Amino acid sequence: MFRTRVLLALLSTMPMTAHVSAQALPKAMPGTPAAVPATPETTEAKPTRFDEIDTNHDGFISRDEFLAAEKKRFDEFDTNHDGKIDAKEIASSPPLMERNMRTAERMVKQWDTDGNGIVTADEYKKSAEERFAKQDKDGTGKLARKTPPAGIQRMMPPPTSPQPPKPAPTKP
Repeated sequence: MFRTRVLLALLSTMPMTAHVSAQALPKAMPGTPAAVPATPETTEAKPTRFDEIDTNHDGFISRDEFLAAEKKRFDEFDTNHDGKIDAKEIASSPPLMERNMRTAERMVKQWDTDGNGIVTADEYKKSAEERFAKQDKDGTGKLARKTPPAGIQRMMPPPTSPQPPKPAPTKP
């Protein structure tokens, strides 16, 4: 039983390792240098997440390298260093704070039409109107709920209708 669990645990890391090695992984763990994409101004590409995990640079990520990278990631999330993490701690960790800041900066850049770094209510409203118009392809002024593609619909469980509560049994 124990060997089965160990084997399953090892096998569960293999798809991730294969996934990591199958791609150059442009997506990186938040807060790592690979999280910043190479730009035309840079002459050399930034290291990928794969390169950061592959510490001996042999072109493969070993189990030890993968687990070491995951321990580092856990430690970054464990901001109070108690060996445990919860959603609040993850959300307030430096890697996620950096990612959230980059997301917020992209949003401001998208909505800030005059380029001063501040989004006014008017700029935001204009952007919202543009987003609505993009989705209102037939120009009705209404958006319909999208139905999932046929393949996705089959995977979704059928909706359950609420059933009336059963009456409590009576004692004779």
